[in-house]
Amino acid sequence: MRGMTTQGRAPSTSSRPDPPRVWHAPTAESHARFRALLEQPFVPLCAVDVRASLTDVNDALCALLGLSAEELIGRHLRELTHADDTGTADLALMDVLSGGRLASQAERILRHREGAPVSVQVSIAGVRDEDGAVTGATAFLIDMTALRESERRTSEQAEFLAAVGARATDLALIGDDQGRITYASPSVAHVLGYDPARIPGVLGWDFVHPDDVEATRTAYMDVVRGGGTSCFEFRVRLPDGSWRWVEETATNLLDTAVHGVVCNLRDIQARIDAEQALVASEARYRAIADTAEEGIWVVAPDGITSYANARMAQILGLDLEAVYAAAPGALLDAAQASVLAQRVEERVQRGVERYEVVYLHPDGTPRQLAVTASPLHTPEGTVLGSLGMVSDVTAARAVEEEMRRAALHDSLTGLPNRALALDRLEHALSREGQQVAVLFIDLDHFKLVNDSRGHRTGDQLLVAVAKRLVAAARSHDTVARFGGDEFVVICEDVDVERAQEIANDLLASLAGRFDIDEARVDVRASIGLALSPDATADDLLRYADTAMYSAKAAGRGRVRLFDRALAEQAEERYALAAQLRVALEQDELSVHYQPVVEMKTGRVVGVEALARWKHPTEGDISPNRFVPVAELTGLSPELDRWVLRRALADAGQLRGDGTLPPDAYIAVNLSARNLGDGDLEETIAEAAARAGFAAEHVVLEITETAIMDDAVLAVDLLGRLRARGFQVAIDDFGTGYSSLAYLSRLPITCLKVDRSFVAGIVADQDSLAIVASIVDLARTIGVTVVAEGVETEEQARLLRKLGCATAQGWLWSAATPMHVARASRQWRDGFPMPPSGAASTPSRRREAIVVSSEHGLHVLIEMHRQGASLATIAAALNQDGFRAPTGARWHRTSVARAVSSLAYPALSVD
Repeated sequence: MRGMTTQGRAPSTSSRPDPPRVWHAPTAESHARFRALLEQPFVPLCAVDVRASLTDVNDALCALLGLSAEELIGRHLRELTHADDTGTADLALMDVLSGGRLASQAERILRHREGAPVSVQVSIAGVRDEDGAVTGATAFLIDMTALRESERRTSEQAEFLAAVGARATDLALIGDDQGRITYASPSVAHVLGYDPARIPGVLGWDFVHPDDVEATRTAYMDVVRGGGTSCFEFRVRLPDGSWRWVEETATNLLDTAVHGVVCNLRDIQARIDAEQALVASEARYRAIADTAEEGIWVVAPDGITSYANARMAQILGLDLEAVYAAAPGALLDAAQASVLAQRVEERVQRGVERYEVVYLHPDGTPRQLAVTASPLHTPEGTVLGSLGMVSDVTAARAVEEEMRRAALHDSLTGLPNRALALDRLEHALSREGQQVAVLFIDLDHFKLVNDSRGHRTGDQLLVAVAKRLVAAARSHDTVARFGGDEFVVICEDVDVERAQEIANDLLASLAGRFDIDEARVDVRASIGLALSPDATADDLLRYADTAMYSAKAAGRGRVRLFDRALAEQAEERYALAAQLRVALEQDELSVHYQPVVEMKTGRVVGVEALARWKHPTEGDISPNRFVPVAELTGLSPELDRWVLRRALADAGQLRGDGTLPPDAYIAVNLSARNLGDGDLEETIAEAAARAGFAAEHVVLEITETAIMDDAVLAVDLLGRLRARGFQVAIDDFGTGYSSLAYLSRLPITCLKVDRSFVAGIVADQDSLAIVASIVDLARTIGVTVVAEGVETEEQARLLRKLGCATAQGWLWSAATPMHVARASRQWRDGFPMPPSGAASTPSRRREAIVVSSEHGLHVLIEMHRQGASLATIAAALNQDGFRAPTGARWHRTSVARAVSSLAYPALSVD
């Protein structure tokens, strides 16, 4: 299959064309490995070319669709798609083939030979040649039938558990530290007859018999204050006014995620009735005891069983005869048997007591048995022995333990969570005479895994990473997951050298590839390291976090120790953030404005608002310094709102006094961190309305990188703003080579050419070609273009010749305060434009680029008209055997030059 056996490489980031290379055919060994993968029989696989036509398939895919390889190869994927398919997978495939993504994942409904729909999940990976150009794609298909069946079983299991909870004979309540009920389990309906929805918010004492309130409240509050677990009995009022005895086991979970006291209530009315009946009548005692829900075991003073009911035998998993034959202690281990014998012997002196024992059931599982034991005697005072009421509380204790664990452990990896890690860190710091290290670990580029392979693969990768970190850490170190792709390792009794060794061991443990769902995933991490003493737990975590971000800034994949320099930077950053907060509150910032000029006339068509800060003692503080601080410390939403309101108000005044034309727009930058701000949309609309600006005269600028970082969130917000009529511009455009197919789906109205390309158009042919392509691209998708950073007349002449309608830069005006703009006649009358003489093109390559049919001219023109990206065009030309006019393989830079030469032939010569 053409292109599929070439080892993929990242596209070159250079803007210069690559030197000619000699292409080497794949070795027999690599071809064999690929064929072995393709022909393995269990996973359906296929390969397509850049036009989405099948070039190779394996037997598993043929079996899945009921078609032979001869019937499949050469057909376009659309021919195999079922009518019910949504088309989502087509978009995902085009993103990969156009070079927009390395890989993607989607669901597709294919059509079986007999016409039946076949639902599959498709994992698509681009195939690139040695120059990084896309030559096609491979796809792994997973039949979703088993997954749907699994989902059905999971749903049934959830319904089963809900039904069991609703029909349980015990009930659970959760109360706060004042005894107010915050949760009641569904079983309260049939156990006590109350509607569980009406219980929360009511004080527990409201249901307790007046004679039992004092003791019950005291026992409950003892648990609240002292922690642990306590068991007590009281009478509960039923809806009909009658009373019923219950036993409550209260467990303090206030300091966990449960935030309450978990109370398990059991109906013990039968037991109470049985105890009273035992005194009144032996016959009545047996009738009740034999039908009790609890196990009843009467042991004589000599340790011999005098009575056991059927429920007791059932709990123990023995025949009733075996229960009578065995002494209670014989069923327990030696340690528990000794304690039990002493309890029986001292029953009269001990009185009523409650305890739990562990019993090994005949089925091999340990059972937790709750025992309420009391002395048994006749009305005359003759001691008959010890009465034990026994319940199997294994399930209840398991639920309590799971609740404790869920409150303190990460549900995905099973590692300690943030709360437990912080608790262990505080305990470690409280021990004198040792140094404690905190390692803050963040996976590098983990978002790419989620975006390219899906969140399921991302979750599996996090689990695998957790296992490697645990294996690499020392046995007594704490490895915790803090959330997302962040982990923390707490190391006790270490010095700085040992801590750095451990950190490097952790990095090395992640160096090997991870096998996830038959795919190999690479991951690296950045680690920040901070050590005690003289730091609280919160300080150590903050220091380690700061060091981790420093490691990322230094190139990722490394360890950074928190030192004095980082401490000073952190203090400076937080001090600057505090001062910025005050400056925003006291309205100490200002906004400067740079005009956007129409290239033909020099008329001001709009202005860009830029925040400025003149510190009372430090003087001017650059936006490159305070804007990142605002984003890091969470001040960026407030900063953006301040600039929006001030800029729109100022622009309204500039319009009112004639400085700005009535149809001029105001452009305001939005921080990438604010795309999730739920109030941003209304803030923009409110500020525009207050300043008297129509929505179409407000341009909201956001960088291309910010959109790509969270495309779903960005497109959603920007789409809503466009629906209101606001204009949207992509700032610093040009480095991404976004394709027309992708840009056409974005809700944008303007592309702002990055100043780095504008600066080079006079001296560099590649910069000129890229700017020409951007202008042509904007014309194709119907949006305007603004060139940033224009400083010379020669740059302006070239841009005008390219067809760029508007620009901004120091050639006309720097960003100026509002009063300077008012004093300038040029803002009102327009700026003088350079003469429209011949614009000299870059001297490095003055000859015209002549592209003929032998170079694939027809392919280039057709794909350019369809909106394919430069990289996709280059891949198609190379795949069809065409070469650039220089004789080298086509590259996106040479395609850009050819496009500019075809569209603007006058620019290719002096």
